[in-house]
Amino acid sequence: MLPQLKKYILDHEDWLMEKILNYAKQQGYTEYTSTLREAWRLSISGLSKSLIATLNAKGLDLELGPHEKYISDPASQFGIIEAQEHRKRGVNIDMFLGLMKYYRQSYSDLIRASNFEDQIKFQYEQIIKRFFDRVEIGFCLQWTPVKDESIVKDLQLSNRVMTNEKNRYLTIFESLSMPVFIVTFDGIVENMNHAASKMLNYDTVPGTQYYGEKDTHPLLFIQIFPWLDSFFKRFKAGSDKIKTFETMINNESQFFFISFSRSLDISGKFSDTVIVIIEDITERKTMEKELEKLATTDPLTGAKNRRSFLNLFRKEMKRSLRYNYSLALFMIDIDHFKKINDNFGHDTGDKVLRQLVAKSFSVLRESDLFGRWGGEEFILLLPEIDIHQAYSAAERLRDVLAKSELMSNDGVNIRFTVSIGFTILRNKNISIDGAIKKADKALYMAKKQGRNRAVFLESKSEQ
Repeated sequence: MLPQLKKYILDHEDWLMEKILNYAKQQGYTEYTSTLREAWRLSISGLSKSLIATLNAKGLDLELGPHEKYISDPASQFGIIEAQEHRKRGVNIDMFLGLMKYYRQSYSDLIRASNFEDQIKFQYEQIIKRFFDRVEIGFCLQWTPVKDESIVKDLQLSNRVMTNEKNRYLTIFESLSMPVFIVTFDGIVENMNHAASKMLNYDTVPGTQYYGEKDTHPLLFIQIFPWLDSFFKRFKAGSDKIKTFETMINNESQFFFISFSRSLDISGKFSDTVIVIIEDITERKTMEKELEKLATTDPLTGAKNRRSFLNLFRKEMKRSLRYNYSLALFMIDIDHFKKINDNFGHDTGDKVLRQLVAKSFSVLRESDLFGRWGGEEFILLLPEIDIHQAYSAAERLRDVLAKSELMSNDGVNIRFTVSIGFTILRNKNISIDGAIKKADKALYMAKKQGRNRAVFLESKSEQ
């Protein structure tokens, strides 16, 4: 019988925790007890361990004898230790014993809710009753001999410990580098740390919120952060314990990391509280954009680099197949670029490359992809375009570049032309590599036919 009872108790500690918590809420004890679930779990765990230790020591016979030495009884020892701890916290014996009656009731409820036979249930319930009788004897052994002076000293010591703990956590809260706001469901800012005060440009020192004069006009969260109002309302109305996200304001000039967290209080005293963390991540986002730009663009011209272009090309190919539209792929090469470098220097050659990209961007659509393929060769992808539109785009681009001019370092006006080879992708059996080879072949033909021209080659199925 004993192993069965022990296992049943240990397997149902979560059930017991929820039961005692419900009793405590119903009878108003949670106003004076811990707000955290872990404290209630540990209280049940401690009782269950003491019950099992008592059963191991005494077996099924827990009846109370007139000459029994309760000081050596595991159940009474547990009661003595608990009485010492709670008396130091200022809990009086009547409140403590009252709550313990509901712990007793929770364990009895567990036995009654079991599938054991009625006779077994009766025996187990008697064991539970005698166990709690022994625990309460331990309370009395600890509580009754204590004089008032000793109780006062215990309370003074406990108060000093609690004050030090409060000051420790206050210091940690004020030392946090991220702005933290404690907000009620009504939107009133109950507290904020020093970083939050600095964020709002308040001229305060750490601890002002605790030790300074309280403002008679409550600070409203929506007045400070109107752009977070809708997020805050959705979080309150939802069931998420925590919600984190990034958002931007002021036309994307500022970025913030936001965290909403519900209070972990299960007693109901502080359950209508939201902890809000607001961190300005504008500098980080700016750096991320710069790093992304460095990773995806050609540093000299600002066009996409080869790797980035190919990644975007693959995505655009998938979209074109999904939505059934064609693509035009251009390979562009500057005519006689070596002569420009040889006659005017590489600095001027770099100017020509930058001029080509700038002028190309001026006539391309936002959806077009333009990249530097290598050296003086560039690659261009135009989505949703047919052969006639592609011809027109190629000629317009060639003409704009031919008419552009720039000045060398020696003050000489320079003009340049380009050759363009292009193909149309409108068949699902054409690969990216196959399309590039086709456009490159068309470019070779444009060079061979005299340069400063655009040549088209049909892309056919590779099957």
